[in-house]
This record gives sequence, C-alpha cells and structure tokens, in this order.
Amino acid sequence: MSSSSFISSSSPFTGTHPARRFLLRLGIFLLPLAMIAVPGLGIPLLCGELLPVSTVAWLQAHGASFVYLPKLSDHSYRLKVDAVLQRKPEAVAMGSSRANQWRSAMFHPTRFYNAANAVFVVRDFARMLEEFGDFSPRVIIFSIDYFPFVPTFETTYSSQSRGEIGGWATPEQIGIILGVFEDLVRTRRFPWPSYDGTPALGLSAIRTGSGFRLDGSYNYGSRTFDDGTDSVSAIEAGKQWPLVPAQRLDSSILRDFERFTELARQKGIALVGVTMPYIPKVRDAIERSSHYGAWRQFRSAETQEWIRNQGVLYFDFSRLESFGGRPDEFADPYHPSEPAYIRMLLSMLTEQRFRALFPEIDAHDLEERLKHATRLEAYRDKWPAN
Repeated sequence: MSSSSFISSSSPFTGTHPARRFLLRLGIFLLPLAMIAVPGLGIPLLCGELLPVSTVAWLQAHGASFVYLPKLSDHSYRLKVDAVLQRKPEAVAMGSSRANQWRSAMFHPTRFYNAANAVFVVRDFARMLEEFGDFSPRVIIFSIDYFPFVPTFETTYSSQSRGEIGGWATPEQIGIILGVFEDLVRTRRFPWPSYDGTPALGLSAIRTGSGFRLDGSYNYGSRTFDDGTDSVSAIEAGKQWPLVPAQRLDSSILRDFERFTELARQKGIALVGVTMPYIPKVRDAIERSSHYGAWRQFRSAETQEWIRNQGVLYFDFSRLESFGGRPDEFADPYHPSEPAYIRMLLSMLTEQRFRALFPEIDAHDLEERLKHATRLEAYRDKWPAN
C-alpha cells in the first residue's frame, strides 16, 4: 500500500488514467479563463496557485479528485469554510494540523468533512461557526492542546489569512505569478497539475504529493520515521515549535474558548474535544522540562473538569497507552497517522455518549482496516470510473 496515495471515492478503478482525466476536466473548466487571461497568468492558473479557494472547494465538493496545497499563499481557513458551506456535512473536524487525519471513511455512513489545519487561534473556533451562518453540523470534533492558550502562539497566527486569495493585480497575485516562474526556472520542470500520476493542484502538492484530499484530510506523502530524538534538545531549551514555553494558560484565551462552546450550545452542536498524542520521547521531554507549566496545568484534573463543564465530550489521548496507540504510527513526532486515528476512534466508540452520536459507525470495519494498514495510512484512493 503506497504511502503517497489519496482517498477520493470508494468506486473501483477503471477506465482512463485518473491524472489524464483530471487534466482534461481541469482544462475544460479553465479554458474560458485562459482565453481571456494574459499569457503570464496561464501557468500559475493551470498549476492551481492562482485559483480562488472557493473554486477549489467547489471542484472538490462536486467530486473532482485531486490533492491541493499551494506553496505561495495560504488561504486554508477560507477553503475549509467554503467547503463546509457547499457540502453541509453532518459532522466536521476543526482545529489545528493535529486533527489532520480524521477521514470521511472512518465515519461512514455519516457525511463528514475535515475542516482542520485552518483554526489555530482559539477565538477562530467561534469565528468559523459564525461564518457557517444558518448551517450547523450535528457534531464537531476538534483538536485541543495547551499551546493555543498561550499568547505567544496566538500572536504568531494573528496575520493568518481568513479571506480569499487576492484578485487582479494585487500584490499577492503578482507575487504568486513571479514565484511560479521562479519555481519553473529553478526546477526546470513544468508544473503540470499531477504528482506521480495523481491529480494535484498547487506547487507544494505538485512537487511533493502533500496536501488536502477530497474529504479535507491531509496527505503527508511518503515520510521517513522520526522518533522525536532530534526534538528533545529543542524542547529542553524551550525552543521547539509549536511547544511554546509558558507557565500558565492565559485567562482571556480561556474565555474565548467558553464563547465558542456557548455558541455551539446555542446552535445545538455536540462538541467532541480530542487531545492528540505525541511520540513518547517528545511527551516525556515536555513533562521533564521546567518550561512547560502551562502543559501541566492543561493536563490537570481541574482543567479537564473545566473543559467538560463547557459541555465538551473530552478525550485526552496525550499518552499512547490511553488508546492502545503504537509509537511508530506517526507522520512526525507531533502528528499521529491514520492508523493511530482509527485506534483513537475505536476507543472513543466505547464511550456510550460518543457512540450515540455515531451509532452507524462499523467498528469491525475499522478493525479490519488496521490489519492491513501501513505506518501512515489505512485507506487509499479508488478513482471514479468517469
């Protein structure tokens, strides 16, 4: 099972090569734009760097199977909001990159979309809910960690874009055009929207195969295993991102979290919070270090009770043994992979209140997936026949 494959459909693979079929459809879709665009826009548009994320969301919502990750801009927040509004799923994942691997197939037959890797600042949880407007998913599963409650972390993401890509002749658009041609000159490789035969949009997706899949989850491509050894010294010095050093959780950011949970209650949304694991060496280094009082406060019984008092069904999986996790099932020391997520989901399903939210999830199918999983993935693409 290739670690660089991507989930898009459960249909069997037949017919024309998927990358060629995708290129044909993309070309037809972009032809009117290409005809009116100046020549310099053609390549940046074709490779996906200049595509509005609303267009990307529309293409994926209508079944176009490709992996998406631009290199020269980041409008993931707007991409995920638009995707949710177009799809209107029953269940949504939200949060940082540590919620990347929740897959739609895990929650079948519930309509699910992964809107994670877009919300890093705590107040943006409520902001995203507000931007959903009249639509409310039935369930939100979100990642929760200590570091978003630290002002230093919040400040880093203060300039994160929450809007659409810049339009005609904006500085952002000009910078993207120049960046695409610089990549072309440097690599001497035309940025065809494909990676190793897999449809891809955005230079990062085209060059590495990494990016957002059809269901919003993130493909890491092929990565060598990292047991966290290189991170330990940085953690001990308090210089390992995103593990920002702090002694206390910030009270004003805690209030932002309470506003999010209150808004969810008003909308009738069930909230499920999950603290994801780290590789054991990383977790042990955090617990030994004097830099991370905020981590110890976050994991205290008092804080966990506070989270649950906000109406959140909370699962603390920061330790692998809490869900039968394996130390090798990580994309990197901070991001568990698909098999680890399945193990967490199976543990969550033993909680009656969570099972009541997803009564139709087939635990036996999840267990079978684990039997055939690789270190990074439990699912792979099956491209549609037409």
